Amino acid sequence: ADIGTSRTENIPVQVTIIRLTKENYLQWSAAITMGIAGRGRIAYLNGRKIPTETNVAWDTWFLEDNQVKTWIVNSVSPEIQPLILRKRTVRDMWVILEQIYGQKKKGVR
Repeated sequence: ADIGTSRTENIPVQVTIIRLTKENYLQWSAAITMGIAGRGRIAYLNGRKIPTETNVAWDTWFLEDNQVKTWIVNSVSPEIQPLILRKRTVRDMWVILEQIYGQKKKGVR
């Protein structure tokens, strides 16, 4: 199936102007979650939308997952990007960022 360029031409490459640093995970995660949810892609963050590679929905899922991965990569600082660039799915990216930066905020104040 030809996915076509019309479905990807007007997709933004950035969904928040807030960039993740080592200090602002809570602010960044709230902003990026709103941006992704507002574009109907929240299932990619929580891992609920991963078809098998033989499923007919695979091509669409792969395209959309890569769009969301682009949004995340473009919303983190350059020193954080190497941690996530080779992750297979959006969910994999999200989990590693949460494990590294989200845990630091627990127990503060």
